[in-house]
Amino acid sequence: MSNGQPQVFDAAEFAAWTGGDAQALPETFRGVTQDTRQVTPGCLYVALRGERFDGHDFVAQAFQKGAVAALVEKAWRAPEEAVGWPLIRVSDTRRALAEAARAWRLRQTARIVGITGSSGKTTVKEMTAALCSGGGPVCATRGNLNNEIGLPLSLLTLGAETVYGIFEVGTNHPGEIAALAEVLRPEIALISSIGCAHIEHFGSQEAIALEKGDLLRALPHSGAAVLCRETACFERLAACSAAPVVTASLVTREADYYGEPVDLSVGRMRVSERATGEQIELCCGLPGEHNASNLLLAFAAARTAGVPAAAAAEGLARMVLPGMRWAVSERGGVTVVNDAYNANPQSMRAVLSTFMQMPCGGRRIAVLGDMLELGAHAESLHRELGRVVAALAPDEVIGVGQDTSRYVADEAVKCGYPAVRVTCCADAAAAAAAMRGRVRTGDSVLLKASRGMRLEQVLDAWTL
Repeated sequence: MSNGQPQVFDAAEFAAWTGGDAQALPETFRGVTQDTRQVTPGCLYVALRGERFDGHDFVAQAFQKGAVAALVEKAWRAPEEAVGWPLIRVSDTRRALAEAARAWRLRQTARIVGITGSSGKTTVKEMTAALCSGGGPVCATRGNLNNEIGLPLSLLTLGAETVYGIFEVGTNHPGEIAALAEVLRPEIALISSIGCAHIEHFGSQEAIALEKGDLLRALPHSGAAVLCRETACFERLAACSAAPVVTASLVTREADYYGEPVDLSVGRMRVSERATGEQIELCCGLPGEHNASNLLLAFAAARTAGVPAAAAAEGLARMVLPGMRWAVSERGGVTVVNDAYNANPQSMRAVLSTFMQMPCGGRRIAVLGDMLELGAHAESLHRELGRVVAALAPDEVIGVGQDTSRYVADEAVKCGYPAVRVTCCADAAAAAAAMRGRVRTGDSVLLKASRGMRLEQVLDAWTL
């Protein structure tokens, strides 16, 4: 479905894009990486400085593994043996990587789709990539490499044969999307949702919408913004775009793309396209209304990019989601739903609701961990989740982490959920211990928490 292969670059031209000083460069190199574990013979190694590491410490190792050039900072105190090494020296390797990616993107002919949102953006990205694959070769963000490092590296895998480029754009601090959008230069921009993810760094949902809107502001007049008609702050978001706004909805029949659920347990729905009057049935295999909405947005983006409807439906069958996103498996007769990659109030509510609707021969046990980066809103949003838990009433709840144990459990019990059915644990290991002897054949278990909770470790430690 996705090519995303290492590309061959003219080394001197690449150096010019970065604005750096070149020495002893080869004529070309193939592929770009910042990770010595991913160095392949003939590639360019990019030395990046981080909070806990400095890529310059691994330049020699990169050359030993086959790199033929390295992008380094002028401030780097190179070892004596580096005198003859093929290097591009710049003031800031992160900025230089972004500049090179922007220059490379601008010479490509692929239609570029940028996707952001508080939740669902990786799922929507994978859906959009699959749908577009029915119309031609696709290059898409690998996993969730959507930040100032991941996005440029993904863009540098665009090839001349690529017809559609589908890229995820993430943020957890104000101003990040504007900078990434300047590199990406999308022709189509899609916002999956507006919620409270990372609200600690933004202060309000309106500020989050303002940040996401920067992707729409980057659109040319000839482009298109794709929005759910019922998304929070819709009018404010629509006003950010100088390009036409394409709407999708499971509620409003007058939307450009209206989805009528047929079987939400498998993500099957009938989509009506207002411009043509045509209808088509789509099925993504993922349950829940939130995934139906994700699929509708993705289909709207694919059609806006020019993919024929029937071809898009064929491409959808090739979709493969990254791990820990509604990954259903069996362990000793117990159904495990691992959705522990990440969580925020919006996704937690949607996934828990979907979990409660899935068939189950025994009990439904929800293992829920803290939602991080909520700042001053942490207590109120965790208590809101507690009210959701009480209303949906899973058979048991195992809370993992300080906020879930303190606020979710407390609020659920206040709202009438039986205290005897709540177990509070400090971490994943304690949760696994609590599950031993409690989970029985026929039960279903949901794992959901923010990435920092590493809730998937429950599966490593849990034995029936």
